[in-house]
Amino acid sequence: LDLMSSHISHLPPAMSFARVDGHGMNAEELSKNPAFAGGQWWVQDLNEDPALSFAADGEYDAVLCMAGVQYLQEAESVFAECSRVLKPNGVMIVAFTNSFFYQKAIYGWSERGMATRAKLVRDYMRAAGGFDDITIEGDGTGLVAQLASIGGLGGDPFAAVVGRKNGS
Repeated sequence: LDLMSSHISHLPPAMSFARVDGHGMNAEELSKNPAFAGGQWWVQDLNEDPALSFAADGEYDAVLCMAGVQYLQEAESVFAECSRVLKPNGVMIVAFTNSFFYQKAIYGWSERGMATRAKLVRDYMRAAGGFDDITIEGDGTGLVAQLASIGGLGGDPFAAVVGRKNGS
């Protein structure tokens, strides 16, 4: 499940998937996403309704949320739903960069650095429940990443928080 997607999915081009379903806010963009050709997609404002009612319990092997978490007002509720729709031992990957729409981001996101944003997302997963082995990958705190992003010199620090659903 590609959560909070658009006209593209950030999936490895070398990998093939039996089915990719998508969720987003813009029907026109979602209809143009080639990753959803073998699946389906839905439009839903998760800030108005965080329930992933379109998905069955344990339906997905993985949930990907790329560059969207900073806009979720009820992230813990959405993450709890992600846990519900994941199969046992399924994986949730929440990734983000330093680029976002400041006016649309939740309060406090812009004041945090990459490392504290990653910890916030990790805490969302913990609070949602159902996830084990939560790790932070590439929190953008390395010297090269920080120097590259100063003053628009190029580069955009990347962080991903990865959680595995409890097996049963």
